[in-house]
Amino acid sequence: MARSKTIWEPAAFYQWYERLPIDKRETVWNDLKRDQQKVYIEWKTFRDFATASGLDIDPRSIETCDPNAASPPLPDVCCLVSGEPAYFELGEVTDEGLARIASIAQKNRDPVYGGAFLQRQPLVRIFLKKCRNRYTTNGCPLHLVLHFAVGRQSPFVPQLNNDLEKWRDRLVRRIQRSQFDSVWLYDDWRKRVLVRLDR
Repeated sequence: MARSKTIWEPAAFYQWYERLPIDKRETVWNDLKRDQQKVYIEWKTFRDFATASGLDIDPRSIETCDPNAASPPLPDVCCLVSGEPAYFELGEVTDEGLARIASIAQKNRDPVYGGAFLQRQPLVRIFLKKCRNRYTTNGCPLHLVLHFAVGRQSPFVPQLNNDLEKWRDRLVRRIQRSQFDSVWLYDDWRKRVLVRLDR
C-alpha cells in the first residue's frame, strides 16, 4: 500500500503523554500545534473504533497518513484489516454552534460549557461532504467513520436510530455513489459502534 506517513507520530506521543500527571498533560496539550492535536485525536479515536468495530484490525499497523502526500489526498488512516491494507477517513459529527462555545470555553479555561445542539444537520453535513470528496487509495478498500467525539457532542441515540431507519435506503444509495465501501457511526463517549451501512 503506497502511502506517506505523517512526520509526527501520535502512537509514540500517546505512550509518553498518558503517563504524565494530569496537570502536566494540559500544558503539553496546549503546547502542541493544532494539526498535531487533530492527528492525535484522529489516531486515538480510530484506535478505540478499531477495538469496538469487530473488524480484524491489527493495532500495530494503524498509521496516520499525510493528506498532502497525494492528489487527491490520502484518507486519514491506513491499517491492515484481516491482513489486507485498507484506508479509513474520519469525520467528527459536531454542531458548529456547540463547537464555537467549546472553543471559547477552552480559551477562557472554563471546565464546563453546554447548550442546545443539533444532531441531524451536522451528521448529514459531514456525511455528504465526505461522500463528495475523492481520495487516493491505490485500489485498497476505503471506509468512512463518522464519530461523536468525547469532550464535544454526544449522540441522542433514540432520535438517531429513528432518523437512520427513515433514511437508510437514501443513505445507502449515496454511499454507492461515493468511494466508500462502508460508513460507520461511532460513539467515542461509550466506545461503541452505533451503525454500519454497507454499499
